[in-house]
Amino acid sequence: MADDRPELEMLHREHERALALSERIAALAAEGSDASRAEGIRLVRDYYAQELEAHLQHEEQTMFAPLLKRDKTHFALCMRLGKDHGALRALATGMHADTPADDLDAFARILRDHTRLEDEEFLPLVASLFTPEEFAAVLNFTPLPTAATGTGSGH
Repeated sequence: MADDRPELEMLHREHERALALSERIAALAAEGSDASRAEGIRLVRDYYAQELEAHLQHEEQTMFAPLLKRDKTHFALCMRLGKDHGALRALATGMHADTPADDLDAFARILRDHTRLEDEEFLPLVASLFTPEEFAAVLNFTPLPTAATGTGSGH
């Protein structure tokens, strides 16, 4: 963990799961069989519905917005992360039975690189700049229901 903020502990645990999942999905994409591709698609769709969308909302609403409001010098980092969020959403929601292994591999690569960037740059920045009120918002976030999730998952 890059910092010791208890408010960020849940996000760090989610990032650990994301990195492990990205490795698993990349391995399934590389294996190349129809069964491994189908398993990879299932993993991505389940992950998106059960955790990823809520996680993305959490970061966007409780961290990106306050950070940009405070200091526009963090705009490029937040835009890069936001672009990754969009790519992850597009890939995850576009997966279907005929999705090529290349899309699985792209999802795994973006998830891995994005998660590492957040762990190495973004979360330490948040830990160093946020006020107690901003950390309270991080800790008490509830995602909005979406078509993919049906209800908020409590992240």
